[in-house]
Amino acid sequence: MKQTIFRITENVPLTATVYRMVLEGDTDGITTGQFVNILLTGQYLRRPISVYDCADGVLTLIYKVVGKGTAQMAQMPVGQTLDLLTGLGNGYDLSK
Repeated sequence: MKQTIFRITENVPLTATVYRMVLEGDTDGITTGQFVNILLTGQYLRRPISVYDCADGVLTLIYKVVGKGTAQMAQMPVGQTLDLLTGLGNGYDLSK
């Protein structure tokens, strides 16, 4: 587990309630299928979100707005930074 700061480069709706967030930062040790815990201002608990894709310093998350935390995420602009705990969970190998 590692605590890292990421910068939002994209945060777009795919449907009315599903969003894709693309982040730039230190992706060393992160594998697709793991999850990250995102610290949100004003929220007591971090939000766990699965890693959709990760390569060369770019981390992609797909999330559904289901409560206050993910609703807050949906409003985050490009350029905002986020505090993430990374390297959580087992992930899986896509090369096979």
